[in-house]
Amino acid sequence: MKRKNVTAEAIRRSAMRSIRASAALENRSVPVDSKRSDRVERFLVSREKRS
Repeated sequence: MKRKNVTAEAIRRSAMRSIRASAALENRSVPVDSKRSDRVERFLVSREKRS
């Protein structure tokens, strides 16, 4: 399969879709103004550095 470049914006949108879908499965809701925790932000930054 050919490798495809994905923008940071596309990754962010995908993550938010995943969060909402997961919450819907658990009968919860994610506020529109939800903020990621510092731990998650550090994890995402470390992933960006590896790519």
